[in-house]
Amino acid sequence: MSGGSMNYLYSQLEYARFSTETPERRAFAKHLALVAKALHDIEWVDSGDYGPGDEIDAIRACLTAGATLEAAIEAANEAHKVLRDELERACSGRPSYKGRSDGRTNHGTT
Repeated sequence: MSGGSMNYLYSQLEYARFSTETPERRAFAKHLALVAKALHDIEWVDSGDYGPGDEIDAIRACLTAGATLEAAIEAANEAHKVLRDELERACSGRPSYKGRSDGRTNHGTT
């Protein structure tokens, strides 16, 4: 697949024009340029034009210090909760899913 997996969303930001009369607006315009680059690289990775991981530097350039660590901690906490719940379920002898009267299963529900 080549390009366009996000309908070239990055170009919307690249060509966005607005008044940059204040320092905040100038800073924001620079930030949008970084976001546009990250979106470009994400789109190209998702389309197979770049390799996996080629978007990481552009994404990190948009983030505040510690943002990636914070996201990793959130994901770890969510995984911990799922693991804890499954361990409790396994130790209690309860099944991890219920059977249904139509013969199918409701995986992941109690």
